[in-house]
Amino acid sequence: MLQVNDNANKLSALQLELLKSLKYMATEKQLSEIRYLLRFYFARQLDAAIEKTETERGYSAAVYESWLKTNAASHVKNSK
Repeated sequence: MLQVNDNANKLSALQLELLKSLKYMATEKQLSEIRYLLRFYFARQLDAAIEKTETERGYSAAVYESWLKTNAASHVKNSK
């Protein structure tokens, strides 16, 4: 089993499980599908984390629009 004494180099349980599963992959198409599933999973996790932070901080579309206007105005001012 691939484990190193240094904790930073140890594989997590998830990584080990993925490695075990990947040994059964027979085609590039299967590998491509697994990559897609992993990207989809992590995108959902990221979306959930962003939504949670937006809710906790009270961010809304209006807040983002305000930031864009402020940022655009400062760029115009700095370019003169």
